Amino acid sequence: MDKCTRELLGFQDESLIFEKDRWFSRGVDKKNRKFNRIDGLYAKVPTHCESCGVLFQSSADYYKHGTIANKRVIQVPEYNG
Repeated sequence: MDKCTRELLGFQDESLIFEKDRWFSRGVDKKNRKFNRIDGLYAKVPTHCESCGVLFQSSADYYKHGTIANKRVIQVPEYNG
């Protein structure tokens, strides 16, 4: 995803990482509605556990501590212009 597309969509967080050629796709949901999908990763890992306060030395510690990486859905408003 290039800088201009990021600005148009309002993605200001530099921790959002998108693959070069595979970030955009189209699909159809269960109710036969068409949608556009943007796939990416959130690269910012917290410095400590919010529950117990243990400090994370790396992202590997983050996942070893029992945290499961969840997919996040960010709804982008439809625009037909």
